[in-house]
Amino acid sequence: MVQKVLQFLKSYNFTKGLIISTTAFSAVTFCYFFLNMTIGAGVAFGVLLASASDIPGNKKHHIYGIFISLFLAVLSYVVIHLTIPYPLLLIPSLAILVFLNSYISVYGFRASLIAFSGLLAVSLSFAHPLTGIEIFYNALYIICGGIWYLLISLIFESVRTKQYSDELLTECMQLTAEYLSTRVALLSATDRENALNRQLRLQNELNEKHETLRTILLRQRQRSGSMKSKRQQLLLFIELIDILEFAVANPLNYQKFDNSSDAFKKVAVEIATTMEAVANRLIEISNHRLKGRKISESTTISKQLEVSNEKIEELKLQLDLKKNREEILILRNLYDYTERQFHKVNTIENIVNNNLHNEISILKRTDRLKFITTQDYSYKILLENLTLKSPIFKHSLRLVVTVLIGYTIGSFFELQNAYWILLTIIVIMRPGYVLTKERSQQRIIGTLIGGAIAVGIVLLTNNLGVYIAVTFVAMTLSFTFIQQNYKASAVFITLTIVFVYAMLSPDALTIIKFRVIDTLIGAIIASITNLILWPSWESENITNLITDAVTTNKKYLQEVKHLYHDKETVKTPYKISRKHAFIAIGNLHAGFQRMTQEPKWKQQNLNKLYEIVVTQNTLLSATASLGTYIQIHHTTDASKYFDAYMTAIDNQLACSEATLKNETFTEIETLNLEETKNYLQQVFESLSQKRNSEIDAGMLEINSELREQLKEVRIISEQLEWLHNLSKNLHTAINGYIEKVENL
Repeated sequence: MVQKVLQFLKSYNFTKGLIISTTAFSAVTFCYFFLNMTIGAGVAFGVLLASASDIPGNKKHHIYGIFISLFLAVLSYVVIHLTIPYPLLLIPSLAILVFLNSYISVYGFRASLIAFSGLLAVSLSFAHPLTGIEIFYNALYIICGGIWYLLISLIFESVRTKQYSDELLTECMQLTAEYLSTRVALLSATDRENALNRQLRLQNELNEKHETLRTILLRQRQRSGSMKSKRQQLLLFIELIDILEFAVANPLNYQKFDNSSDAFKKVAVEIATTMEAVANRLIEISNHRLKGRKISESTTISKQLEVSNEKIEELKLQLDLKKNREEILILRNLYDYTERQFHKVNTIENIVNNNLHNEISILKRTDRLKFITTQDYSYKILLENLTLKSPIFKHSLRLVVTVLIGYTIGSFFELQNAYWILLTIIVIMRPGYVLTKERSQQRIIGTLIGGAIAVGIVLLTNNLGVYIAVTFVAMTLSFTFIQQNYKASAVFITLTIVFVYAMLSPDALTIIKFRVIDTLIGAIIASITNLILWPSWESENITNLITDAVTTNKKYLQEVKHLYHDKETVKTPYKISRKHAFIAIGNLHAGFQRMTQEPKWKQQNLNKLYEIVVTQNTLLSATASLGTYIQIHHTTDASKYFDAYMTAIDNQLACSEATLKNETFTEIETLNLEETKNYLQQVFESLSQKRNSEIDAGMLEINSELREQLKEVRIISEQLEWLHNLSKNLHTAINGYIEKVENL
């Protein structure tokens, strides 16, 4: 427990929360003693507005982001204050400001945080309206607060960035280990559908964290000395990417496993137990890394691998190799997979312990930057999204109407602190229905819990020192949890606001009551408008996600084909195509999961969609499997029969792509697949006959060259046939889905 608390106090999110609250409190304290509280409040407000867009990443974007946040916030603040006395000007000004601030979210995640600063300024401008020159003085105080926060943020930037990437890497190690374990668990799972969904969720979560790490780690230059830790981070990241790809590339045929002999299952479970030990070792390494401790060496897994290998050899003696050659090949591949993953985990252990002797290749900086997804900041993005097909455009319109409704209710009923209604609406409303629903629930529950805690503290004491301490702690924790646990953040936001007012007003209980009422009103309004005003359903975008998954997998397969032909070291285009394919399937699964949480009447064709998601994920696994095999084995020259299969698969995927885009498709001619299949089967049978002759002659130990030839022919031919069947199944499922959509 103590260790967990210490780790929490060392975490990036807590550090950020502490910096924000300390910067705000230091400004208030300085102004209290040397200036006045009006200035202090303005500066603290500026700190909060500037901190909203403070996320790790490109330093230039970080600085520009804070300055743009301040500009939009101050502009919004001044316009609202100048128009408050004139309702005929205020309403259109409020509508325009809300729309413009919200609409810039089309430029990505950082832009959405910048937008939030402007929207926050809009809502909080109604808290204490000012007049005359005081408006501009307060705007100046806000700017000072923002610059003060920027300076403090830059001082701790390098430390925080390392802290953030370290935590992400540790989380990736733990998630990767969990992913490896789920694959083992599927062997004995009674409900494989749920187990597969869990595996897909983990894969999607890993993809998201990998994308964030790419942005941070691949931009940095690799120098010696002070950059040693950054180099270590990049090396760890490379190994974790490889472990995930290798895991995805080695799916086990569970139907074959279920139908196999007890002797086969026993050995397979033995190897799976070793794989579980590898996953546990990765978790152990991540825990030691988190605590900053060196990992002690262990020979347990090496011994388990030896036992697994012995079990395979024992089984070979028990079985008729001529009849059970395929079972032995499956076990051997499973063993090779486990051994390779163990070596990868062992490499990670050496990196963490700074004992890496063999150099791991790191891409040149120019190549590394190709892996980073860059944001297009062209004005054309704004014009392209001016349509009701754009979720951000619809969200901006919906937010405008909702804010105006909230403002009207607050004004008509003359609610105390009615701006809390606007603040609640702005905080919880998201472009998608599901996210808004979740935020509404979390906000309401968090506010009720925070209100209850506040009542308890107020009834126990009215000591000013206690209120100040509670406010500081609550503010720190509210910013700590805002990204990772919004419900907890809402608890501490409520405590912060209540005790800020409690220090200014003796009637704290009334403040708590109105805080809860206004939050409930805001959440209810947001939920209703999000359901009836230009709602953004996943069914409207799911076809695009399917198309993206098909397109990226098609390109990935093309790179695998090039790899088999060239026999060269894996090139950057292969890795980039792999990255895009992994991200696309993750986005597709995430979209499908969100769709399952929407109202029942919007969950259309879920069975067909699930079939598409699972088939697409299996197709990705098969593609990765073929690519990985080519990378780690010495293969023969690509034949025309290999190309024939690849062309047939490409035809199926291109046809699926055309169906989704409602375009025409012209098939590329290729060899007859039956002829291709027969040829590959004949090659395998010829090699098998050669091996049978050796067995008959008493040569039970197969030579490595013949083993590799047998493996290549069997694995490549099986993978090609599997890929072709999957591509046909995917095409059939997509056709069925599109037909049902068109008939609605």
